[in-house]
Amino acid sequence: MTSVSACNTYNESLLSGLLNPSVPAGGDAGSGGGGDASGGGGHGGDAGAESEAETAGSTAGRGHGGEPAAEAGSGGSAGDGASAGKPGSGGTGTGGTAGIPAGGAGGGGSAGTPAAGSGGAPTGEQIDDFEDQDEFILRLSTRNGPWYVFADGTASGVLGKLTIAPLSGADLRPNSSSTAALHLTATGFTGWGAGVGADMVNLSSGKKAPYDVSAYRGIRFFAKIGSGTTATVKVLLPNIYSDADGGKCTDADSTKRCGDHLFQSVSGLKTTWAEYEVKFSDFTQQPFGLKQPPPFDLTGVYSVQFTMANKLPVDLWLDDVSFVLK
Repeated sequence: MTSVSACNTYNESLLSGLLNPSVPAGGDAGSGGGGDASGGGGHGGDAGAESEAETAGSTAGRGHGGEPAAEAGSGGSAGDGASAGKPGSGGTGTGGTAGIPAGGAGGGGSAGTPAAGSGGAPTGEQIDDFEDQDEFILRLSTRNGPWYVFADGTASGVLGKLTIAPLSGADLRPNSSSTAALHLTATGFTGWGAGVGADMVNLSSGKKAPYDVSAYRGIRFFAKIGSGTTATVKVLLPNIYSDADGGKCTDADSTKRCGDHLFQSVSGLKTTWAEYEVKFSDFTQQPFGLKQPPPFDLTGVYSVQFTMANKLPVDLWLDDVSFVLK
């Protein structure tokens, strides 16, 4: 894995996203960036103006190869659609493709994009509630991508592995039935920091596919941090303009650099669970790369990412990440 240090200077705008304004903001507001160096949505993409984000995680090359195509179903009753290779909840198929997420039990189709059988895939706004503790987002609305962790190329940095695990003790969410969450840790990164993300759609070829999020107004999530750790998180949307896979940006032209993703910052994260929401209408660019003309195009999003500047250690918990309908 190649590590290249990010060397951009960030011009951060911190926007408080705490849904409960009665809870006072606290902790380190943070000033570092990192979204623009976030790897372009899960395929070793561009780290800011001049470098690549180093990627790591338990999904070999953080899911670069994508998920294997589901096996063709044999007809009959619907399955749970929770894992590849099982017939999904769409009912019996009629010879559709057997795409990456399991859909209706189609007959003998070939692997392809996430569409399957006449029953179709389950739909929903949730990106992941982490209850199944696997390393893929929920197979809803044709989404099927992997979670991955990534960081800048600081040689002395230590990036924790992707962890989706049961909650216990003080980490449990009060008044919630949630039993598991995602946990990110990192120390020693002196560039833009470290992060965790998920691709929306991965094809059987290992390529990302653009995903339309224009039906949603934003993203909602629960989060908490460890004591004495970075308290500002950036939520990013790598898309066809900022990710090298889109073919529109290029680091060969200083005015069209990749990695300048749409983002919004949330400051004042707490050591106790709280709910946050970021609105797509508030997203912006740094900017340092290819400029995206407003209104921003939300029909070609590759990933959702959460990055944290590593001025302090990173210790971030995420749960119940979802899109919010307009």
